[in-house]
Amino acid sequence: MREIKFRGKDYNNKWRYGDLVQEKWGQGKVIMIKKDKTAWSVLEETIGQYTGLKDKNGKEIYEGDIIKCSFYPDFIFEIKFTELCWYMRKIPISEHIKLSEVLYEELEVIGNIYDNTELFEEGDSNV
Repeated sequence: MREIKFRGKDYNNKWRYGDLVQEKWGQGKVIMIKKDKTAWSVLEETIGQYTGLKDKNGKEIYEGDIIKCSFYPDFIFEIKFTELCWYMRKIPISEHIKLSEVLYEELEVIGNIYDNTELFEEGDSNV
């Protein structure tokens, strides 16, 4: 069974990993990442789910990660999810490749869409 967990950035710009928790707070909601007995409020737009996969270096692959794939050496990809499957979206071209169609030892996480905007070409409005 695939391990289900999330990551999100807290208000101090630090990544937090664990379970996703959403609670009502007054008229709004608070979104937290909880691990053991500790919970951190995180920025909703930075939340990404773990794919259940690791790259060739053993690094966990999350939604929003930017990866290189040795099978497509001239491109970088963003990890995305639809209601059907995990996939890689070619940057800056919006071509999609199912994550299940590549060998994981060909993948390497090189950053994420939140911390590494310099990896994107200008004008890529889909990221």
